Amino acid sequence: MDFSKLGSTKQVAAPTNPIKIFETLPSLSGTFNDLWRGQDKALTEWDKARDKSDVLVSLNTGAGKTIVGLLIAQSLVNEGLANVLYVCSTIDLVRQTSEEAKRIGIDHTTRVRREFSNDLFETGKAFCITTYAALFNGHSALRNKFFPQAIIFDDAHVAENLLRGAFTLRFDIRDNEPLFKEIADLFAPHFKDLGVPGRFRDSLDLSRYSTSFVAPGGFYERSERLLDILLRHGIKDHAELAYPFAWLEDHINAYAAIFTRGSFELTPPFLPSLALDIFQQKIRRVYLSATLESQADFIRAFGRQPDVTITPANDAGNGERLVINGQKVKGGFDPTFAKKLIKKQKAVIAVPDYEQAKRWADIAVPPEPQEFSEKLEEFRKARDGAFTLVSRVDGIDLPHDTCRIMIMEGLPSGSSLLERYQWEYLRMNNVHAVRVANRLAQLFGRINRGRNDYGAFLVEGTDLNKWLGNDRNLALLPPLLQKQIIIGREVQSSFGIDDPNQAIELVERVLGRDEGWLDYYQREVKLAEIDQDQLARHKAVEPFLIAAAQSEAKYAAAMWNGDPATARRELEKTVDTTAQQDTPLGGWHAVWLGAAFELEGDKNAALIAYGQAMRRLGGGMTLPRPVGGLVEKAQVPDLNAFGRSLRDLLSYTHGNKFEAEFTKLKAALALIEEGEPKQAEGGVRALGELLGFTATRPDSDEGTGPDVLWRDDAKPRQFGFELKTDKKAPATYHKKDVSQGHDHLEWMGQVHNQHEILGLAFLGPQGNADQRANPSAEMSLCLVPALAALRDEVVALIEDLRKQSPVERLVAISKESEREYWDFINILKRLGLKLLK
Repeated sequence: MDFSKLGSTKQVAAPTNPIKIFETLPSLSGTFNDLWRGQDKALTEWDKARDKSDVLVSLNTGAGKTIVGLLIAQSLVNEGLANVLYVCSTIDLVRQTSEEAKRIGIDHTTRVRREFSNDLFETGKAFCITTYAALFNGHSALRNKFFPQAIIFDDAHVAENLLRGAFTLRFDIRDNEPLFKEIADLFAPHFKDLGVPGRFRDSLDLSRYSTSFVAPGGFYERSERLLDILLRHGIKDHAELAYPFAWLEDHINAYAAIFTRGSFELTPPFLPSLALDIFQQKIRRVYLSATLESQADFIRAFGRQPDVTITPANDAGNGERLVINGQKVKGGFDPTFAKKLIKKQKAVIAVPDYEQAKRWADIAVPPEPQEFSEKLEEFRKARDGAFTLVSRVDGIDLPHDTCRIMIMEGLPSGSSLLERYQWEYLRMNNVHAVRVANRLAQLFGRINRGRNDYGAFLVEGTDLNKWLGNDRNLALLPPLLQKQIIIGREVQSSFGIDDPNQAIELVERVLGRDEGWLDYYQREVKLAEIDQDQLARHKAVEPFLIAAAQSEAKYAAAMWNGDPATARRELEKTVDTTAQQDTPLGGWHAVWLGAAFELEGDKNAALIAYGQAMRRLGGGMTLPRPVGGLVEKAQVPDLNAFGRSLRDLLSYTHGNKFEAEFTKLKAALALIEEGEPKQAEGGVRALGELLGFTATRPDSDEGTGPDVLWRDDAKPRQFGFELKTDKKAPATYHKKDVSQGHDHLEWMGQVHNQHEILGLAFLGPQGNADQRANPSAEMSLCLVPALAALRDEVVALIEDLRKQSPVERLVAISKESEREYWDFINILKRLGLKLLK
């Protein structure tokens, strides 16, 4: 062992300057010699601001943002920061970004579907490329086990939709009709109270375009019962919904609810980004974005304005585009036109949803998600044909000859039902316009990826053509795209192109590099301008929209943390100013100002805020209405037995006293599942009493009769329980057990002969009667989980009622207890009793 020949253990310090890192990368086939001017400028500026917490790097689509992001990520690793992440919108983009890193020789790890590709990230030697969903889902192992000291957010300009997906739960009647129906039944009385039961019924119908927004108070009153329903239906075991439910479960009062076309959605009205540790803690956050003309949607996504914004002047990504309006062409750019077009050309068809994709089925059918990458690669290599993109504005690169034509139909909308409701019913046009502009900028870049690239964009349908025809909307797009759309207008108008054959000829001339077109484009692209008044109006309104977005972010964080008073104060600062600049947005803010008042217990102030909201939003939303601006002092209503039971429990004026009594009650009710048979009898009796029945234990009290008897004395009826909870499944109910049942039924008929006998249930595990036993038609089997579910339902109701003010609570108790839902017969039906056979 000659120790003098050993090398040093001291490592050479790796460079942290991102440009020097690029210069030291290995020379691999496929790598390039130099950075583009815009990339060099962006990296130089970032290096100067690298210690800032929030830095936005804004480059044209196709200008090489990925290389910039990868070099920044490597720089942060070399600096010594732990757990550096590079997050992408989709798994496809993770793979594309990984390929780009390999191409230039940067070591890295990827994480897809809970698996690391290697151990470099875990051992601190490299950064990890993963998805937004992996970082922000409610059970994120990355966030919990590998909390990052730095994150690069790719496609930050369209991140609001990605982040919202991490918090959103949607239930469709086609996927789980029993669950959907139970949720609908829970909220049906709420919409009846609002006076819109017909609209609500329509919103449950797949064939009708109707939407019903759940008023915040109506949602809060039912939140515990909603959680109970979701838990009973196994939400925590759902392959997809378990992740957003992890957020919802402890923050349900920070959510909104909406029904539309047979779907029910739960999502925050504003994203709670500022309440998340990723944005609370002082870590490095770098946002890679296309050029932004408004930062309002960026703030809605991330909760903050960047400390530094880097927007280097460059022409990389400034591809040439011809944009044609299909509304001015006979027949438009419909599937018949597309069939003719793709005989010689390749075309991408971009649509906002699968419903619109059906129209194009004869041309191209969207691939299944698991086949998407494979089918896209086949299209890249094909000489002709079409490929349908559904609601995809990012992660698809079809540069140069891989595709030069895109048919665009419909405004690119997010997947959130709440967002569509804001646009279609509340007419929140300014908020929606910013989102659409960011998505369109991304969409136009799918087949137009660089300075030397060129393509034709054929705009089909009314919505998108009208949107692009409004200069106020164009002001939100990147300047070059604004000019290209104006050039398209002039070409189409001057040549009078209103025939499909003319449109195809124009496309062929542009793609064939007609010299006259090239000269005209190069001259006009320097001169074209949108209406300067519209541009000035956008710039004047922008500061107010930014302030509104910041208020939303602070409100959402406070509500997420269970602090409605702070949330309310944040919106109060800006709600009226916001309404002066954008009336519908001010109305939306007033809705959630009222929601904060509700949670604070100030119903009067809530109703006043709701009144303001409805005036600002027009007829798109129905909320509880104020009576002269104040809640009328309701007289104490007459209550039935169930109502009196609820009132007695909820009448404690001192919160601690209520909590103590409620805790004791829940402990007794828990014995239904957890106790020995005699203890369980006490739990079953307590549940009957809570439901307003005269509940007794005849066998224990009198030495005869069933273990527990529930009696309705108002409408004389009775039902008995014989507990067999100590049996093992599958259980056999022997002749002796059944004989006891016959005795109990006889006793019930003799002792309480004025009460109709609804039956006798053996409470125990699944099983059958012994062949020698002869159970009567009045005997049934009740499973313990079914009775426990009824118990949980009542407990959830009590917790919802407790949230209301004393006067409002009495009214709510009266309405709830009088529902047919709580009739004795309907309660027994929900227990799922089965005849003992």
